[in-house]
Amino acid sequence: MKRFFSVILIIGCISLVGLYAGGKGEEKTSKPGGPTTVIYYLWDDPSLKPVVDGFNAAQKEVIVDARYIPSPDYETKITTLLTAHAEMDAYMQKRQSDMFAHFDNGFIEPLDAYLKQPGVDTRAVDAYREAVTIEGTVVAVPWRGAAYYTFYNKKLFEKAGISTPDVYVKEGTWTWDKFAEVSRKVSSGDGTVYGATVYIWGSNHLFMQSQNMKPIIDSKGNIDYDDSVHRFFKMRKELEEAKAMWPLIDMKVTKSHYSKQFYDGKAAMLLIGEWFPGFMLSGRDQNLLKGFTWNDWGITRLPCDSKPYITQGNPTFNHVTSYAKQKEAAFRFIGWMGGPEGAKIAAKAGVLPATITPEVKEILANAIPDPQSLEYFTESKKAYPMLMTKYGSRIEVLVNNLLEEYLLGKISDKDFDARFRAGLKEIIQTTN
Repeated sequence: MKRFFSVILIIGCISLVGLYAGGKGEEKTSKPGGPTTVIYYLWDDPSLKPVVDGFNAAQKEVIVDARYIPSPDYETKITTLLTAHAEMDAYMQKRQSDMFAHFDNGFIEPLDAYLKQPGVDTRAVDAYREAVTIEGTVVAVPWRGAAYYTFYNKKLFEKAGISTPDVYVKEGTWTWDKFAEVSRKVSSGDGTVYGATVYIWGSNHLFMQSQNMKPIIDSKGNIDYDDSVHRFFKMRKELEEAKAMWPLIDMKVTKSHYSKQFYDGKAAMLLIGEWFPGFMLSGRDQNLLKGFTWNDWGITRLPCDSKPYITQGNPTFNHVTSYAKQKEAAFRFIGWMGGPEGAKIAAKAGVLPATITPEVKEILANAIPDPQSLEYFTESKKAYPMLMTKYGSRIEVLVNNLLEEYLLGKISDKDFDARFRAGLKEIIQTTN
C-alpha cells in the first residue's frame, strides 16, 4: 500500500497545495507568546463551522484555522494534499475507509499515547473503537456518531391512508419485505410521489449485508458475504420499475440530492444517516419544506430482518497528521470536538454526536420533531461499520459500478454473483 497513489496524483499536488494550503502558498505559523494555530481541513458542511467557531470561542490557547474544501471534491483533494505534505495539523475523514490507505502511507499520527494523558475524555473513542482502530492502534477521534435511519413524511402516509414506519417498528414487523410493501402502497404510482428513496452511494446498498455483519472482504483478505447484496439490488430494481423508489440513474443524471427530494414532499421515506436532522433544520429555516411542516416528519429505525436490531454506520472522525507542526494542539482540538463540549454544539446543529450525555440529548430535542423520534435517534444500538478495511474504498467503487450496470440490465440475476465475486478477487489480488 506504500505506493498506493499514482505518480499523476503526486504531480497534481503541486498546484493544489497552492490553492488549498493558504491561497498564495505562504505558511501560517503561530506567533511567539501567542495562541497556537492549528491548520485543519474539512468540507463545507454547514453543521461543521459552528463546532470550529465554538472551540475558538471557548479558549484562547489554540486557534483553529479551518480550510474548507467543497464536499464533492473532498476525498480526492484531501488525499492529494496529504500526498504533497501540504501544511496541515488535522483533518476530517469523509470516506472513512480511506483511513487505511492514509495510515499505511504514513499520513496519520497514532493516538494511543495522547489518549493516555491525564484528563483526556475517551468516551467518543470507546463508543466507536472498532471503527477508529487499525491493527490495535487508535488513529482517529470520532466527532459524529454512526447510524442510518428511516426518515418519513407523515403527511404522505396520511394521504395514502397507511400506517407510518414507526408503527411497524413497535409491532416488530419493520423488515425489508415490509419496507418494500409500504413503499409500493405509499407511492402515487406515476412518479409524482415515490414511496422511498435511497441515495446513489454504493454503501447505502449494503444495509442488509451490514445487518448480517459480513464485511464482504475481511481485514485478512477473505471474501465474506451472502446473497444480501444481490437481494438489495433486486429489491431496488423492482421498486424502481413499480415507480415506488426514486430511480438511481435519474438521481445521477439530474444530480438530484436526497435532501431536496424530501424537502419537496416527493419521497415518503428516506434511508439516510445521522446527519440528516441538520438538513431538516436548514430546510425549515429556509422555508424549503413543501406540502408539510416541521411537525410532519419523523425518525425511526432502519428496516431490519435480524434480532437484536442492527443498523449500519461509520462515525465521522478526525485525524492528526503525522507531520503536523502542532500535534498536541491538534489533538486537543479534535478531542474537544469529539467530547461533551463539541457534542453540545453538534447536537444544536441537528447532528448525532459521538458522545451523548443527558445535556446533549436535551439539546437534541430541539432538532428532532417529536419525543418518540428523539428516542429512536439516540437509543443504544449496534451500528455495524461497513467497509472498514483497507479494501473498503475499492469495494464501494465496485458496488457503485455493479449497481448501475444491474439497474440498466447489463448484468442479469444469474450472472450477478459471478461478476461480484470476480471483482472482489481482483481487489484482493491488487491491493497490497
